[in-house]
Amino acid sequence: MAKFSVNVPDQIGEDLQRWADEEGRPRANLAAFLVELAVRQKYPEKYPPEKLVKTTDVMVGK
Repeated sequence: MAKFSVNVPDQIGEDLQRWADEEGRPRANLAAFLVELAVRQKYPEKYPPEKLVKTTDVMVGK
């Protein structure tokens, strides 16, 4: 599994933390999920649609 750091504006980091708290998960876990979701949407031919994962209504790039 690849690991790397990401820098975001303070307000984004705070809102990401709020979102993660609402879902009862670590902020890093939510960030990893959102990055994976965005990459899967960018390259759908490489990552065929899977069974929908239940989370707060997530729309990346929409």
